[in-house]
Amino acid sequence: ETLKVGHCTNLSEAMLGTTTPHLYKGKDRDGFENLRHAVKMARYGGDAYFFSLLAAGHLDIAMDAGLQIYDIAALIPIIRGAGGVVESWDGRDVSLGGNVLAAATPELFAAARAVMQS
Repeated sequence: ETLKVGHCTNLSEAMLGTTTPHLYKGKDRDGFENLRHAVKMARYGGDAYFFSLLAAGHLDIAMDAGLQIYDIAALIPIIRGAGGVVESWDGRDVSLGGNVLAAATPELFAAARAVMQS
């Protein structure tokens, strides 16, 4: 079966997954808290599994702060191949790791990134 992301475009309907809110510090912590309140539901503890759930259409947003290259490099083509968007929320090259945000749709990605950058 082919992996395919979901179709969610609105933060208020989105399901978000991240390892733990404790990864987010300073301005990123504020952004994450705002994003957590903007989505329908947030779940914790899935680590890389959340990025896989996104690619399979079972989660709308997957994110983590401070990832190493080996944490995300193999997942980037999987997410993109399933139709998702995966970049950083702070403008860095996602293939090098860092603050990684992935979403099912471009609209959802843009909305989540805007909250993280506000």
